[in-house]
Amino acid sequence: MSKATDWEAWDQAQKVDGCPDSCWVRSLQLPDMQDGSVSDRQVTFPPVDEKVREAAAAKLYQTIKPWQTRILRIDPASCLSDAVVCTLLVADVIVHEGMGVVEEEGPREIPYEALSYTWGPPVFSHPIQINGVEFFVTENLNSALRHLRLTGSKRYLWVDALCINQFDIREKSIQVGRMFSIYTKACRVVAWNPGWTKQTCSTLLMVLANISTGQKHSDDCLARLKTLGQFLMGTCKPPLFNRTWVRQEVFAARDLVMQLGDLAIPWADYERIKDFFASTRGPVDTTFESSCPDFTDALYLKSPFNAIMTLVQPDYRYDHKARNGRNQAVLNAPVSLLDALIFSSSFGVTDPRDLVYGILGFTTVPVSQGGTSTPTLKVDYSRSLSEVYQDVVRYEIERTGSLGILDFARSNPASSDLPSWTPDWRTYEAKVAQHRILNRTNSWKYGFIDVQRIGVSWKPVQQLPGTDGILRARGIVLGILQDHADEATTWVPFISPSFESGFRERFGGRNFDDAELFPGVKRDYRSTFSNMFNDSNLPLYGGKATGVEISDSGKRLLTMLQNEMLEKIKFAVRGRVIVPPEPIRGNHTLGFASPSIALATNDSLRNDLIVLFQGSPCPFILRRSNQGRYILIGRAVFPLWFEHRSASFDDLRMDERTWSSNNAVYTETSDILESRFVWPEKMASIWKAALQDSEFLVALEDFQLA
Repeated sequence: MSKATDWEAWDQAQKVDGCPDSCWVRSLQLPDMQDGSVSDRQVTFPPVDEKVREAAAAKLYQTIKPWQTRILRIDPASCLSDAVVCTLLVADVIVHEGMGVVEEEGPREIPYEALSYTWGPPVFSHPIQINGVEFFVTENLNSALRHLRLTGSKRYLWVDALCINQFDIREKSIQVGRMFSIYTKACRVVAWNPGWTKQTCSTLLMVLANISTGQKHSDDCLARLKTLGQFLMGTCKPPLFNRTWVRQEVFAARDLVMQLGDLAIPWADYERIKDFFASTRGPVDTTFESSCPDFTDALYLKSPFNAIMTLVQPDYRYDHKARNGRNQAVLNAPVSLLDALIFSSSFGVTDPRDLVYGILGFTTVPVSQGGTSTPTLKVDYSRSLSEVYQDVVRYEIERTGSLGILDFARSNPASSDLPSWTPDWRTYEAKVAQHRILNRTNSWKYGFIDVQRIGVSWKPVQQLPGTDGILRARGIVLGILQDHADEATTWVPFISPSFESGFRERFGGRNFDDAELFPGVKRDYRSTFSNMFNDSNLPLYGGKATGVEISDSGKRLLTMLQNEMLEKIKFAVRGRVIVPPEPIRGNHTLGFASPSIALATNDSLRNDLIVLFQGSPCPFILRRSNQGRYILIGRAVFPLWFEHRSASFDDLRMDERTWSSNNAVYTETSDILESRFVWPEKMASIWKAALQDSEFLVALEDFQLA
């Protein structure tokens, strides 16, 4: 059905011949979409000098203990224009709900709320009173505090800009590491959304009172509903949701309230508004080719698991049965750091370091050592942006025992302030990861190694302290890139003499291309990947096909892998010789690869090296730099394996699904990206034997990546 027909069907389903005069849509006062005014327009003050703010902070803040924070107590006010008067109270982060504070009447446990808001432009021009000290805040925070004051009692809030001394780097690092706990312990999180007038609040209340009726409408009402949809779009996608820190705050909240000016909307009502907004848009286009989800959607803020699942399985969002059928604990579970970082660039941030620090709370990352050997990622604002992003790489290498994180580096043009081996989360595009997952790049067919199954013999070298900017690795050069691939020889597979003789011995003198054993072996090898190259649908995003001059080490690796495949067949047939005319029985696979072609990133050049690092799941392209160091150019796909199945191969056998099927086996795990990869059990054992070969390991060289 065409998209136009879809719209006609939806329109017809909504229409009725008439609509009563009392219809709520007719009486609804539609907001002026051109009116950008706000209800609390304030007097504009000139921004104060940074030194003035720092001097005020020196008067206001006293050093607190690492287990303490501060709570802001806001005095009541009867008028929006009344001066904002507050008190900062030192609070112990106790194990119970609330915070332990000392007030005039003595120590007690205080239930408090945590504020989620956007800082906005760093213009600190609005004065408020805190502990008798004139302190300057941004326009948006000033507006929030004025609206959130109660008329008859004090209100207790945790506000990052005020409860943390922003001029004390050590305190800021400690407090940011505790923020997830602070938001979790809050009795509720208040999400502040500015710019709401009495008219817009009244319109929203009218919508909330009527959206559950399921009433159908006539043409004139439908036209008004479409105008209303434009208004609701701003409600459902507020600027707040584009903020990095909101991801952690929404995920942590036990009870979340959307504060729209003077109007407080419970999260359940907000979800109702979202659903109604979706209904005013008509049928949803569920095509997902080359598209990524909008990670700022409330569904994904509340459940990062849903966000990353939609990335790796684009129809997941619309598969309500699958999504709702999963264990709720999984939907609300933290995800790995890498999963969360994939879509960090979708969110705005004042300090780019917070693209990492602002998401730690809803990940599985420990932020303090705690006396264990578990890898940690410490929040430390004394470290530069480059150092923080390098810390992420080192953390992931230590956590996973793999150099797989390097696959996310250099997907964008090199950043001058980052080493080549460090992913730039400011610009990383989630569609790069999505492309690799949907194209099954992490498959044995593209030379991918299951590092976790190989074991301790294939682990990265330990990084030395004090080596910022340099990543040490040991690896082996598999080949050197050439300008072009020679069409005459490129698609000729590599067949080692030992494999050829071993095959004849096992199958009673028959060759590996015997049609009764492996019927597809004689086919044109180029046609195996012709669609991939003709349609430019390469598994390597932003990649190209290029020629390779394979090294002696590369040939030895291909030889060992082929021989191990043959050994697997020998084991499966219990050492028997299969003599003619006996057919081969059971599921068997042979892999042949061309030594003369690889996929490389578009910015790779002639004489760049294809290097397989110890502890790496895939080869990488390196370029020689100065002082004996190397620049990481990107991932390489080498070798390209041609899969040949035995004549009796059964696709439906479950033990073969990870070996050769397009269907990845899904396992619920905190590493959702990894769980979508194809983990071939058989191929892992083949790689393991090859990568433990003593002669192969002797050829490893030391590399320093800059």
